[in-house]
Amino acid sequence: MKSLVETPLSRRHRHRWLAAATLCSVVALTGCASTGSPDSATAMEQAQARIDDPALRGAAVESTKTQDYVAAAAYWGTLYERNPDQADAAVNYSRALRQIGSVAQAIGVMQRTHITNGSNADVLAEYGKVLAAGGRADQAAAMLNEAARLSPQDWSVRSALGVALDQMGLYDAARQSYEEALALSPGNPSVLTNLGLSHALSGDLDNAERTLRQAVADSRADAHARQNLAIVLGLKGNFDEATRLARADLPANVADGNIAYLRDMLSQPALWQQMKEIDAPAQPSQDDSSQGRPARDVAPPDLVSSMPPETRTSIR
Repeated sequence: MKSLVETPLSRRHRHRWLAAATLCSVVALTGCASTGSPDSATAMEQAQARIDDPALRGAAVESTKTQDYVAAAAYWGTLYERNPDQADAAVNYSRALRQIGSVAQAIGVMQRTHITNGSNADVLAEYGKVLAAGGRADQAAAMLNEAARLSPQDWSVRSALGVALDQMGLYDAARQSYEEALALSPGNPSVLTNLGLSHALSGDLDNAERTLRQAVADSRADAHARQNLAIVLGLKGNFDEATRLARADLPANVADGNIAYLRDMLSQPALWQQMKEIDAPAQPSQDDSSQGRPARDVAPPDLVSSMPPETRTSIR
């Protein structure tokens, strides 16, 4: 059986392998916060109830600055509960919830806020971002396009729009959106992380590696950039460097297990046969053919929906 290095991967092969390989790091990159015993939680709620709004807001802002998103979610959440119609509290609460992985709760917050603040650019931007984080790409793109119109200088909106477009399989449009974000924020490692993954999803592993290396070289880069680069290197057969990168953020046993899983997956004859079957020419859908458009080259829905956005992309 040929190794990964000996067996050339077609663009479509690489796309599907990337989708499957990304699953390796889902558990390791997803964390949760312990709230302690019921008694301690009650005491915390009572303490927060005694804090006036200015002091609470100050604590919320400081927690956000220091990226203590668990505390930020608690403080912004209290402000939001006191006044659910206050747009900035809702936006910051949702953002903090996104960062700790509570995407469904964040979507609920923004759904309510959008009803009363539907023309607020910050609300549209955050609602679009959290919808993208939840994999609801079509809705996210609509929100983010409107947010981009209202806030044309906000790089984070363009980057999040690229994420939504990637989820829809519109890779060329996604990369254009990332390039627009980079024009507003040159060298931004968050945008470069997303751009690198976009290249990889469309099968261009060389450009993916170059872009992700540029992101990782920036001191502001986070774990997403390093782990995504590790996956791309693994797909190219560079398992030694992939393992070193994976270990930068993950416990050694978890990182080694992820790379071993990737190596094993790529060496199975049955899976190569599956990829050949997936690569069979797709027939245009009725909707596409009726309007004279070619069918989009996208991954099977089960693979795409299994790729949590918070694991493979960086939404700020």
